[in-house]
Amino acid sequence: MIRLFSLCILITLLATAPTQAQFWFLGQNAKNASPKNPFKAHSSFSFGAGSSTYLGDISPAMTLMDVGGKALRWNAGVQYTRHFKKHVSIQGSFTYIRIAGDDNYFDPAGRFEPSYGRNLHFRTDMQELSLIGIYEILGNEENLPKRRTLSPYVYVGLSGLYFNPQARKPVTDLDANGNPIQKPFEDWQTYKNEGVEYSKITGAIPFGFGIRYKLNHSFDIGFDFGYRISFSDYLDDVTDNRYDFVQSRLANFQPLPPFALRNSEQYAANTLADRRPYLLQVAQGNTSGNPPLIAKGSDQYFTTQIRLIYHLKNKIDCPPLPR
Repeated sequence: MIRLFSLCILITLLATAPTQAQFWFLGQNAKNASPKNPFKAHSSFSFGAGSSTYLGDISPAMTLMDVGGKALRWNAGVQYTRHFKKHVSIQGSFTYIRIAGDDNYFDPAGRFEPSYGRNLHFRTDMQELSLIGIYEILGNEENLPKRRTLSPYVYVGLSGLYFNPQARKPVTDLDANGNPIQKPFEDWQTYKNEGVEYSKITGAIPFGFGIRYKLNHSFDIGFDFGYRISFSDYLDDVTDNRYDFVQSRLANFQPLPPFALRNSEQYAANTLADRRPYLLQVAQGNTSGNPPLIAKGSDQYFTTQIRLIYHLKNKIDCPPLPR
């Protein structure tokens, strides 16, 4: 009886084993065949505003701690970002940027006295179109409500710039109280202060980093820091050739452009500071006599922005209806 029972169990096991193996392989095949869900691309719009700082021949990098705060200006822009991979996004943006610099921001008795004596200044408004590639360090989430609370990123790209440097003509009149009357800003390129007529269109290489903070399902607030290396040395209408250009013209008794040399003006055209005490020191030989500081290479600038970011919702993918 026991032998018969054992024989029945053995036959049952042998009969069911191929069937179980068949279903196991079917399960494995089905598992391997199921495709991995692809990342669903999505988009976002943002608006930002913040500060802009110029670095160039009027404010070289070494002077940033001395006059960086005085030269601080503003920027504002809009951005469209396509998050098409988990770690990679592409962004197009338009930014309006103002930069400025003034030799009269320096201390006439300080270490940058030669720059103060040069007495140049400028203001430039730039329109910047940029296309940049963004690397999302922690990655994007496919489901927008499940995106990370903090999302840091780095980026690099290419920008096109239209710029138009401006400055003020020298003070020539005083009001009834003896105060200098300031002239308005004028376009400065037409004066050819270094004997050349440069283009107002150039490019730049933007790079930087940022971070987004999730506010709710659709909105983030972000911070962005961007540095730009332009392809032009004329964003400020001044290049590192200005000093040599002026000295060469004077040595050869050649006429100078109207505003290439402004070190003898009694009032600073932009700040209206009284420069007569300094000019008296120059006449007495109590200044260093050194050439002003310059920045070799093209002009640069950096920006900061606080951004409000809106994430567009993806279309819901519905399965096809049965036929």
